[in-house]
Amino acid sequence: MYEGLFIVLGPMFLGYLIKTKNTALLHRINQIVMILLYIILFLMGYALGQLDDLATQLPIIGFSALTFAVIIQSCNIAGLIAYDKLFPEPLKRLGNDMPPRWKLLLDSGKLCSMVFIGFWVGLFAKDWLALPFGASTYALIALIFFVGIQLRNNGISLREVLFNKRGIYTGVIFIITSLLGGILAAYALDLPVSQGLAIASGFGWYSLSSVIINDAWGAVFGSIAFFNDLSREIVSLFIIPFFMFNHRSTAVGIAGATALDCTLPIIQRSGGIEVVPLAISFGFITNIVPPILLVFFSSIPI
Repeated sequence: MYEGLFIVLGPMFLGYLIKTKNTALLHRINQIVMILLYIILFLMGYALGQLDDLATQLPIIGFSALTFAVIIQSCNIAGLIAYDKLFPEPLKRLGNDMPPRWKLLLDSGKLCSMVFIGFWVGLFAKDWLALPFGASTYALIALIFFVGIQLRNNGISLREVLFNKRGIYTGVIFIITSLLGGILAAYALDLPVSQGLAIASGFGWYSLSSVIINDAWGAVFGSIAFFNDLSREIVSLFIIPFFMFNHRSTAVGIAGATALDCTLPIIQRSGGIEVVPLAISFGFITNIVPPILLVFFSSIPI
């Protein structure tokens, strides 16, 4: 477990130490992160295509991912709405200039396409193409390193994180309800609780969860984790504007770890600048915690 934590947290810490105001460099880092993300998703699809009993595994992946997504996100919404009801803090105004949802869905479709491309390559090249051992792990280490640089240079200070109480409380409720959902999904699917907790610990960070869980339990569970976490990003595109005015913690919280990157523009445009500090605090927490929980739960013997 400690080796896994070092592999995940070490690169993030090293990346976080790097501070730069070079916008051209930061733009290039953003491009590198996207390339590494595509590589990781391709490798995961490739590993899935290498399985021998695909006909029986694919329906299991689809049904299991759907079960996890529905149960976990339902628990998130229930817990966060209860918090918004008990401690209401509605926005003073709504944002505008929402980006077209079809464009955002297209971006998610690109991610899925890399998995499918890798799947077909792995399926048809099973007998003559072997990728280097641990390729996905090395790609993940590089990705986390550059994500650490992004966290440091996106205007996120520890002061913003630690002094936004609503962001902290939203993060705690989100984490608790996610893990509760993982336990319920594990019972519903007759899986070990540790597997349910591990899959629930991705919080929407599909590139991280899919690799760690793939290494722990194979391509089937890695694929379940990926589609479970990717669904959060897709659902967030529609739920965030719907909840934003009266349930700001619910709107931000349903995004999970993506509140700090791909769904942050949606949060800002639907809620205005007023909601950004909450999103930053919450997003920082939900980006730091998943590596620890994923490594811990995936290291528990089943």
